[in-house]
Amino acid sequence: MSLLLIGIACLCLQASAKVSDQTRINCHTGYRDERGRDCHEYVTRDIDETEYPEMDPSCLTVTWKTATQEANWGNCFEMRVDDNFRYITTNNVPDYYVNPYCPIGLGYGYCGPIEIEKGTCPFTDLTCGADNGEGSTDYGDIWVPVKSTYKIILKGNPTRSDRPGDMYDAETVGSFKSEGPVAAVAMNGIGILGPNDAGDVSIDEGGFQLTCGGHVTPPLADVTPGPPPHNSKRQGPPPGPPGPGGPPMYHYHKSPECLDPFRNASSGYDHGAQPYKHAQPFAWSLDGFKVYAYQDVGGAAPIVDECGGHFGETDTGEVEYHYHSRVITPYHQACQGPSLGKCAGTQEGTNFCHPGCGADICVQPGTDEGKLREYLAQWDPEWLGKYTVNDY
Repeated sequence: MSLLLIGIACLCLQASAKVSDQTRINCHTGYRDERGRDCHEYVTRDIDETEYPEMDPSCLTVTWKTATQEANWGNCFEMRVDDNFRYITTNNVPDYYVNPYCPIGLGYGYCGPIEIEKGTCPFTDLTCGADNGEGSTDYGDIWVPVKSTYKIILKGNPTRSDRPGDMYDAETVGSFKSEGPVAAVAMNGIGILGPNDAGDVSIDEGGFQLTCGGHVTPPLADVTPGPPPHNSKRQGPPPGPPGPGGPPMYHYHKSPECLDPFRNASSGYDHGAQPYKHAQPFAWSLDGFKVYAYQDVGGAAPIVDECGGHFGETDTGEVEYHYHSRVITPYHQACQGPSLGKCAGTQEGTNFCHPGCGADICVQPGTDEGKLREYLAQWDPEWLGKYTVNDY
């Protein structure tokens, strides 16, 4: 099957029933409106808000100017775990210093070339460095604390009959999230979005420069809502309440290489780096599987499926399905795996699927088959025999 499916409609796999086809297309192709990226229908707020841990009130009043290293640069991340879920409350402030940011450059706008070319830029009057309301400065945009909550299943099931899944879908796997475009949550509380932004091209192709793999959203708190751009495919009024998208919120697209799980391998062997051990986890995907930094056991390159995950030992020695970050698209994951050779069915517009390993199921070479079968037997002891598997 060709991986070049740009602009070609696909037979899509099962996704959340409450997400319309139009929102699915808009979210995957990086379409934005006056509230930011149009993934609004992917939000799955939990009815029982009392389950989530509380943050100190100061977490939402901290400012970029007053944040200090001694106070974790303003970062607030609270988590509670029970038998079934991890409950996360975060203020979306990074736990390191970030300079003011302009996506194109100081004095330029906020839309990528593909948005301008297609006439879908939703905020043509915004200029970076101008007074655009909260979070804007003369030198670019700075983060503003925004409360987000996530309820992520504690243990993913790789043998589900509906795999692979849409990377943005929380509802189908039983998770909840307050931020529609988020596909995973880093262990410092920062949301991880898909590989594209401001159009249907990757971050690298769009030319965006990121700090530690992330950047802030445009300052949209003062943007006046208007009609969709003339080339929008959206039918009818936008979902949810009309209004601006809020102040700049920090988030990831690429690998956050300044975090400890990445520095653990890159800081220098003489300084205690461990580049020849399996990488450490740095995030949780919405489907309950962990996301790890670059290297596998022995420092080997991970042999992953089209979603970006595989079966194999982790840093604890346990065999399980998990994802790995990488410097190329899809950066973290293109779908919720295992891919079973069907990742293309989860995509819209540009296909960001990894090439895979040439089989339905990808297992890291050297993995103990007994441990693998014991892991899968928790759900279906015959599952492995139903698909093709690479030589491991």
